[in-house]
Amino acid sequence: MLKIIQTATLICAFLINISAIAENYTGDFLTNGIGARSLGLGGAYVGLADDATATYWNPAGIAGVENNYQVCMMHAARRSGLGAFNYVSGIGKVFPALSLGVSWIRAGIDDIPIYYEVPAFDPSISADQRKNNSKFRPRESDFTPSGYLNDSENAFVLTLASRVAVSQSWWDNFGKDSMPPEFLFGLNAKGIFQNFSGQGDLDENTSVFTNYGSSGLGFDAGILMRLPDFNALFGLENIGALAVGINYQDISKTTLTWNTTTTFKESIPANFNIGLAFSTQRIFNRNLIVTYQWQERYSGQSHLGIEYDITSPMSLRLGFRDSRLTTGIGIQLNKFRLDYALLVGDLINTHFLSVLWTI
Repeated sequence: MLKIIQTATLICAFLINISAIAENYTGDFLTNGIGARSLGLGGAYVGLADDATATYWNPAGIAGVENNYQVCMMHAARRSGLGAFNYVSGIGKVFPALSLGVSWIRAGIDDIPIYYEVPAFDPSISADQRKNNSKFRPRESDFTPSGYLNDSENAFVLTLASRVAVSQSWWDNFGKDSMPPEFLFGLNAKGIFQNFSGQGDLDENTSVFTNYGSSGLGFDAGILMRLPDFNALFGLENIGALAVGINYQDISKTTLTWNTTTTFKESIPANFNIGLAFSTQRIFNRNLIVTYQWQERYSGQSHLGIEYDITSPMSLRLGFRDSRLTTGIGIQLNKFRLDYALLVGDLINTHFLSVLWTI
C-alpha cells in the first residue's frame, strides 16, 4: 500500500509541475516546426508559406498554391532515436476562391521503462556498505523494468483559406507593366490531445495502470500579402518579389484540461509571428530566396533562412533558428519534392525528412 501511495504522489507531483510551467512549455511539441524545407530555412517560413506545410506556418498560404492538391509527409527521430516526430497534411481547392487543408502532428516516446523502488540504488547507502555487504549491491533483476509508459501528443488541424487578387485592369492605372499583388487569408481550428499511459508491477501481487490525458481546442489566424514585382510602385524592373506574412497562433490562449481527479488546466500562450520573404532570379539566373521571421514566444526569437537553386531540380538551404544553425537540401523529382534538414542542437542534432507530392 505504501508503494501505491508513493507512486500516486509522484504522478500528482508530475501533473502539478506541468501546471506550474504551463505558460512556457504547454503544447511544446507544436513549437518544433514541420517540413524539412522550412526547417532547413531556420523556421523562417511565415512570409513564404507556399506549399502544404502552410497549414502549420501560416494558414493563409494554402490559398496561394496553384496546384489542385498537395500532400506532405515528414518524419524525424528526436533525442537520439528515443522519440519520434511526424506530420501529415493534405490541401486542396474546394472552390476557386476557397482552399481546404487537414493536418496531423504527432510527437511521442514509446516504451519508457518504469523502475520502482530498488533498495540498492538508495543514495544513503555508503560505498563501504556496498563493498562489504552483497545485499546492498545492484542485482541483475534491478535492471529489469517493472513496466512501461507511453507519451503521445497529437494535434489535428482543419485549415480554411481564401485568396483575393487585385484586378489587372485596376492595377494598370499605375502606368507600369506589372503583376498585381494578392492577399491571402486563413484560419486554423485545431484539437490537441495529450496522453500519458502505461502499466507496471509494484511487486508480485500489485500492478498499477496509469492513464492520464488532456485535450483542448485552439485557433490560429494568418494573413499573407504577395507583391510579385516592384515595377508599378517604384518603377524597378526584374528586381524580384516580396511577401509579408502574419500568423497569430493560439488566439486568446488554448486551454488544455487534464482528466485527473483534481482537474488541472494549462494554457498555451498566444504567439504572434511576422515574416518577410524576398525572391529574385538575378543571381546567375537561379532562384534565390531570403526569408526572415520574428516570433513573440520565448521572449522573442528571430529566424533567418536562405535558399538557392544550384541546378533546376536541386536547392541548397541555410538558416539560423534563434542562433542555432540549420542546413538542408531539396530535390524536385517530377511531381515529388524530397527535402532534408539538419538542426544543430546543444547536445544532439536532429534530422528531418519530408516528401511533398503535387497532384
